[in-house]
Amino acid sequence: MSSVSGLDSVLFNLESASALYQDKIKIAVATVTNDILNEAKSNAPVEFGKLRQSGLAEPLNNGFGGKITFSVVYAPYIEFGTGGLVVVPTGWEDFAMQFKGAGVRTVNMRPRPYLLPAFEKGVRDLKLRLETITQTSIQA
Repeated sequence: MSSVSGLDSVLFNLESASALYQDKIKIAVATVTNDILNEAKSNAPVEFGKLRQSGLAEPLNNGFGGKITFSVVYAPYIEFGTGGLVVVPTGWEDFAMQFKGAGVRTVNMRPRPYLLPAFEKGVRDLKLRLETITQTSIQA
């Protein structure tokens, strides 16, 4: 039986690079998740400050994802509007539908998006960060 000299060392280096690569991705995801939260809070309209105070970011999928929640019940109505003034961006219809009212009252409040613009900016930032990590890892 033959063996390849140095194979164990190569495999160890590959595993280490993989772990480092994963750590960099997790850091990028956590950074962007917090950036999105901070941007959304900054964008949020303020009357009493409860909407901003209700924002929370938390990691998902062992750090490979993130979740941002605004816990006040009226948060989605600020984002999408109400009554005849509802505006739902393309691609968000299913998400927005869960907040559709029963139509008992008609309150026409214009949308004041705070979270989705921050999210869209964060997605662009995360793509750039991941491209940088990928390019750096390939060159190393």
